[in-house]
Amino acid sequence: MIPYDADNWQEVESANIAAVGTRGHYLIVLFNKGAAYRYAHAADEFGALINAESVGKYFAQAIKGPYECERLPSEEAGWPDDDDV
Repeated sequence: MIPYDADNWQEVESANIAAVGTRGHYLIVLFNKGAAYRYAHAADEFGALINAESVGKYFAQAIKGPYECERLPSEEAGWPDDDDV
């Protein structure tokens, strides 16, 4: 089970990314080594990311730089209040 709260989760085939999900305007990326990050205002990228020919390449080009991100704690998602999402 993926330990981060999200509205949905999709496992992906990638050398670096294990799964992606969304919550509010956040895109959550869970990496194969266990780290997870949330990208503010990137939830609209979810469909394109999971359907990309190369998930890692799409992530690096379209999400990693343009969107503000925050590393999530290892055990809890640490979400802001629902009013903030």
